[in-house]
Amino acid sequence: MGFYKKIVLFFLIVAGFDGYSQNTLDNLGLTSATPAAGAYSLRKLSSSYVGSAIQVRRSTDNTTQNIGFDSNGNLDANSLTSFVGSGDGFLTIWYDQSGTGNNAIQNTLLNQPKIVTTGVIERSNGLPTVIFSGLQFLVVTSTVFNNDLTGCLVYNASSLNTRSGGAGSWFTMNGIFGSEQPGRTTDFAYGIYNNKFTAGNGPSDNSVAGNTTVNDNAIRLHSWTRNRTTGQINLYSNGTIEGTANLNTGTFSAVTSVAIGANQTFSGGQVFYNGNVSELILFPTVLTNPRQTIEYKQGLYYSVCALATQPSSNNQSVILGGTPTSLGVLSSDPDATYQWYSNTVKSNTGGTILPGETNTSYTPSTAAEGTLYYYAVISSATTTCASNVSGYVRVGIEITSQPSNSNQTVIQNSSVNSLNVIATGSSITYQWYKNLNNSNTDGTLISGATTNSYTPLSTDLGTSYYYVVVSGNNTILVSNPSGAIKITTTPVIWNGPTITFSKANYADYTLVQNQDVLTNTVKLTRANDQGLFNIAAESRFGGVSPSNTEWAEGLLTNYTNLTYTTWQEAVNYSAANSVNKTYVVHLINENVFLELKVLSWTAGGNGGGFSYSRTTCIPPSEPTASNQSFNSPATVADLVATGTNIKWYLGSSGGTSLLSSTSLTSATYYVTQTVNNCESARKPISVTIISCSAPTISSFNNTTKTYFDTNYTIVPPLSNSSGVFTYTSSNLSVATISGTTVNIIGPGSTIITANQDADGSFCIGSITSILIVNNVSVVTKNGQITTSNPNYVNKNGAAGSGSGVSENGQAKVTKSN
Repeated sequence: MGFYKKIVLFFLIVAGFDGYSQNTLDNLGLTSATPAAGAYSLRKLSSSYVGSAIQVRRSTDNTTQNIGFDSNGNLDANSLTSFVGSGDGFLTIWYDQSGTGNNAIQNTLLNQPKIVTTGVIERSNGLPTVIFSGLQFLVVTSTVFNNDLTGCLVYNASSLNTRSGGAGSWFTMNGIFGSEQPGRTTDFAYGIYNNKFTAGNGPSDNSVAGNTTVNDNAIRLHSWTRNRTTGQINLYSNGTIEGTANLNTGTFSAVTSVAIGANQTFSGGQVFYNGNVSELILFPTVLTNPRQTIEYKQGLYYSVCALATQPSSNNQSVILGGTPTSLGVLSSDPDATYQWYSNTVKSNTGGTILPGETNTSYTPSTAAEGTLYYYAVISSATTTCASNVSGYVRVGIEITSQPSNSNQTVIQNSSVNSLNVIATGSSITYQWYKNLNNSNTDGTLISGATTNSYTPLSTDLGTSYYYVVVSGNNTILVSNPSGAIKITTTPVIWNGPTITFSKANYADYTLVQNQDVLTNTVKLTRANDQGLFNIAAESRFGGVSPSNTEWAEGLLTNYTNLTYTTWQEAVNYSAANSVNKTYVVHLINENVFLELKVLSWTAGGNGGGFSYSRTTCIPPSEPTASNQSFNSPATVADLVATGTNIKWYLGSSGGTSLLSSTSLTSATYYVTQTVNNCESARKPISVTIISCSAPTISSFNNTTKTYFDTNYTIVPPLSNSSGVFTYTSSNLSVATISGTTVNIIGPGSTIITANQDADGSFCIGSITSILIVNNVSVVTKNGQITTSNPNYVNKNGAAGSGSGVSENGQAKVTKSN
C-alpha cells in the first residue's frame, strides 16, 4: 500500500506542476521564447491552456462558477448567461493563462468587477469586457512584476477618471494596473492621470504621460515597457510610441501584490479606475518585436487600428517647387491598405483625397503656394482608421527671422530700437500690431505699419509687445511677439524734506489717516498682521505686496546701483529685523525713487503697528491763473490755468480734486499743478458765474458736393447772438475745416458743427449740418476710368472742367460749385 501511495503522490505533484507550467501565447503570434508573467483575457490566448477564463459570482445567490471558452476560443457566453440568469455577474477570479498561476482575485463582494448586468454580458466593440466602476479591483499576489516589464492593455476609459496634478503626484492616478505603496520606495502604477494614459514609479516620484486624451469611452490599445536598470519607460498608443522618459533607477525591493483596476492593493488612499478592461498581458522583460506582434493581433481581434508608424508631426516650410521630407505611416497589419488625404486645417477628418497616393509614404506636392496638412486612412480586415495628422507643409512664404525678443526700457519720447522681420517668398505684405499682453493674437492694428520693419513710438507710458502678420499667396503667417517695450518717465528723485508716518496697533487701515499716501496709485498701510500693502490697488497683503513698488536696502544716493525686489524679499522675510535699516523704494509706474527708514514694527498678529521716516518730493511752484467769470452754465473744464497736470479744489487744504464735469458756482476755487508726481501749493482763484440764455441758431443747411469740387466757404448760420462761430468736421477723411474754408478730402459724409461763443447775455450754442461728398466716375486723358484723378477730360478734351465723360461717352457733371 505504501508503494501505491507514493505513486499517487508522485502523480499529484506532477499534475500540480503541469497546472502551472508555462503556456505559449501562440494565439497572439508568440513563441515559447516570449513567456508571459500574467495573461488576463476573455478569449483563449494559448492553445495549450486548459483552464477557465474567469470565475463568476452571480448576484441572485452568490454562487460562483468557472466559465471557460467556446469552440472558437471566445468566452463561453452561453454558459455565462445560463449560470448568471437575469441578475448580475461579478468576477471573483480572472485566471492567468500564462501558466504561472498569477491569478487576479477579489473575495470582497463590493470590490468585484462586473461582467454581466441584468442578464446581459458587458461588451466593447461587440466583445465581452469587464467593468470597473470606481470601487472594483482585482489582486495578483506576485513579485514578478517589479523588475523589467512589458504590458499590453485593451481598455475603454470613462470620463469619470478625473485625477490630475503634477508629475510628482502620479500615485493619485486612476490606476488600471499598479502597486503604489506606503513610503513610495517600490511603487509603480499605470492608469489615467490628467486625462492621459500615464506611467509613474518611485522612489523619487516621477511620471511620463502620452499625448492622447483617453477618458472618452473609446476602445484603445495601450502598451508600455519599463527597464528597471536604465529607468526608461516607453508608452505606446494603438501601436505608436507616444511618450518616453528615463525615470527612476536603483535597487527596488519587490512588492508582494499588484492591483488590476486600482493604483494599489492596500486599503486606505486607493484610487480606482472607471471603465472597461478587455485584455491585459504582462511580461517580465522589455519587448519590441513581440510587443508589436501582440498589438497587431489585438487590433485585429478587437477592431482597433494599430499603427507602428505615424506621419511626422514636425512642421515643414519649402519654397515653390522644393522638395519636402516624405511622410510615412505603417499599420501593424501587413495586409492593410492605405489612402492619403490633404487638409487645410489640422485635422484627420474632412480632407481631400489624393488620387493614386496609396503607399505607406507620401511626398507632399510643392507645385502651388499654400499650407496643407496630411493624413492617411488605413483599412484592414476588421477596421478602418485615420492616422494622426501631420505637421503643416507650407509652400511659399516663411518667416526666417523673428522680431527681437529683447526687452527695452525707454524714457518717454526717446528713440526705440526698431523691430524687424525677414520673410522669404513672393508677393509678401506686412501688417504690424501692438499688444498689451505677451501674445501674437488680439492685438491692435497699427495704421501705416506695413513694411518688414517697425519702430515703436515712445509717446505713451506703459509696456507693450509687437508682432507682424506676414501674408503671401494663399498663406498668412504671424510672427512671434517682440520683447517687452516699456516706456517710462525720466527717473524722479524724491530728496526733499523727511517726514514720519506711523500707524498704531489695531488702527483702522481703511481710513485715510492710517495710510501713507505717496501718490494716487501708491498708498502704504498694514492690517492688524502680516506685511505692508498698497491699499490703492490691493485689499490685503500678498506675496508681491505692496503692488507698484520694488525695494532695495541702501541709500538714495546710490539708487542706480541697487538690486530691487519685493518688500518681503528686501526685508529678508523678517520685517521685525528691518527696524533701523534704510531702504530705497521705487514707485514703478511713476518711476519715483525715495529713501525710507523703518523706525518700529509690531511683530506677529498683535495689531499691525509700524512707523518709518521717508524723503518727500520738492513741490513745484503754483500754476499761473487769474480770477475768471463765465456765462451760466459752466463747469470745471472751463477754468483756465497754465501748468502741468492741473487740479482744482474747493478748499485750501484736504479733500479730493474736482471732476472736470463739476458745475461751477460763484466762489473761490483752488488750483495746483503736479510735476514729477509732486503737487504744488494751492492757489486761490475767484470765479464769477453770470446768468445767460441760449441763443437761437438756424439756417445751417445740408450740403452735397463731389470729390472734384474745389474748397468752399461756409455760409454762417443765423443767430440772435453776436458770439463768434467756429466750425469742426466729424470725419476728417471726408473734409477738414480751416477757419470758414472746407477742404474736400474724399468721398463720404461728415457732420459740420457750428459752435458759437458766449456773448453778452447769451450762452454758448451750436448747430449741425451734413456734408455729403459723392464720387463721380469719368475718363482721364489717358483713357483710364477714375474717381479721383483730376486729369479727366470733357467731350471737347478740356481737362479738369465742370464736366467729364463716362466710360460710355456720356457727359457727366463733375463739380457742383
